Amino acid sequence: MYERNPVQVSVDDETFLDQVAGAICRYGLRFPALLALQTGHPATFLGGQLLWVAQPALSLFLPTHLVRRMAALLEDPQAVCALVTRLESMSGVLHE
Repeated sequence: MYERNPVQVSVDDETFLDQVAGAICRYGLRFPALLALQTGHPATFLGGQLLWVAQPALSLFLPTHLVRRMAALLEDPQAVCALVTRLESMSGVLHE
């Protein structure tokens, strides 16, 4: 489904993607996240838009900059592809 060509994302985005992928794996949500991102790929843009709409409420629980970065990530197909690639490469990583 996803091309295996290297995805062009900035160094800052790469760091954020590594943090997101690490958090997903730490909480044991790697498989559900991969399933949601791969099957719902066309809807990831809508998920980003939903985060923008819910940002005021979410900022009560999460830092605003994280909500904004996650919304921007979901709106960018290349960033979503890079996140899926990272999650796929982390198989068995952080399983304690």
